[in-house]
Amino acid sequence: MVMKTYKYLFLLTVLTGLILTGCESLDVKNLNDPDFATAFSKPSDVKGVAGGLINTWFQYTQEYNGPALALWVGADAGTCSHGNAAMWHFSMEPRVAWDNTPSYSYAVITENFYKGMYSLLSSSNEILEKVVGEDMKIIADDGSDETPMVKAMAYLGQGLALGYVGLFFDKGFVVTDETDLGETIPVSPYTELITAAVASLDKCINICESSGFTLPSTWIPGMTYTDVEIGQLANSMAARLLSYSPRNKAENDAVDWGRVLAYAKKGLTYDFAPKMDDIHWYDLYHTYANFAGWGRTDMRIAHMMDPAMPERWTLGADQWDALPPPTTAHKDGVDDRIFTDFQYLSSCTFRVERGYYHYSCYRYSRLDDYLATWITPSPVFRKAENDLLKAEAMLHQNNYSGAADIINAGERVTRGSLPPIGATAAEVDAAIFHERNIELYCSGLGVEFCTMRKADKLQKGTPLHFPIPGQQLEVNLMESYSFGATKGVAGKDYSNGGWF
Repeated sequence: MVMKTYKYLFLLTVLTGLILTGCESLDVKNLNDPDFATAFSKPSDVKGVAGGLINTWFQYTQEYNGPALALWVGADAGTCSHGNAAMWHFSMEPRVAWDNTPSYSYAVITENFYKGMYSLLSSSNEILEKVVGEDMKIIADDGSDETPMVKAMAYLGQGLALGYVGLFFDKGFVVTDETDLGETIPVSPYTELITAAVASLDKCINICESSGFTLPSTWIPGMTYTDVEIGQLANSMAARLLSYSPRNKAENDAVDWGRVLAYAKKGLTYDFAPKMDDIHWYDLYHTYANFAGWGRTDMRIAHMMDPAMPERWTLGADQWDALPPPTTAHKDGVDDRIFTDFQYLSSCTFRVERGYYHYSCYRYSRLDDYLATWITPSPVFRKAENDLLKAEAMLHQNNYSGAADIINAGERVTRGSLPPIGATAAEVDAAIFHERNIELYCSGLGVEFCTMRKADKLQKGTPLHFPIPGQQLEVNLMESYSFGATKGVAGKDYSNGGWF
């Protein structure tokens, strides 16, 4: 990622206490350096930065030292007693408050993600300042105008950056290419971050609907992305942000579901799964969640697929023979994906002193091709998720038959071999919850966490969002705060519900 100009560097220094000069460097650059001053002066430079935006978003959302693994175990989707990436601390029972001090050993999981999203935002804003503010044209070697493509990707990056801060932090700074940097930038609640993010995605969608372009193959490897596919991705992302941002069931009920449905109807018709190369594109979240000896599938998930399995581990370390035998072939009442997408294991190496509740006899095996080669596509937004967004919107609009039709045509029946559901609110709601936990398991960052959060099902005391990282609060002379256990407001900052 190339260097940013002074204006945005100054802004992000004030906002985050960091001078963001790239994905791998935090060196303070000499503002009088001619190279710094001219970094965005050439259209080819601007195009080059645009080409790296989705990679930046992908790597920060799927990284090891990010929030993905903690959110995964906090949702009781995965389980792990290892301390790595705050997994043990975020899955303790009873739940504990998030340690938001800069000295916390795993403070990096929020700090990296926070600075990464604002780095993405800075790059997107710089591009837009050039191609919109200064009317720079991006002309290809063959003479074609690539400016709309670059604009679309910059608005997409802007929307993803703002949206993902809004999904997982209680507040942040709304800064776009239209922000007056001469004015004080206030701290905005997550609702305003989501609103701003969707507005940016709308701009991307509008360009995609009025322009024709094809992305260079290196920008998102694995398939050919045209204006059509990017427009579909932006629509699905808008639907995801609106649907997943509620912190509780009451907020979820108040979502503009007509708007969600409109986006989802124009959303993904393919799995958004960039092809990994183990150099520039790699998925450490999927690796550590599923690699043998690391994460396991929580027994809650196993029980959802096979009710004979216990919902929680109540046995000792040497009592595996008390479990029912693993399901290996179809039988009524069992979701067949338990033996196609998951693997039964007959032992567990987790630390006993950290709680038997971490134990599990299953791991996720659907991504084993990636774990074996490191170069297969890595799904972060499945078509099935977009279908469920449509069904969820129909549910809230009392269109139970339409929602049921979508679900019955999907993987629940075709891969899970479960019976079709009826057109009732209760059956549709239960099926959507089931599918988000099973079919979308270990896909995009926080999918399971947001699913549990908006249904008031996160374990009591679980933080509903992260605070602004302590390092940023300290640098900006802001008062330290945190959430979880009993810190914050019950039901708004930490869960006062729970699934058991």
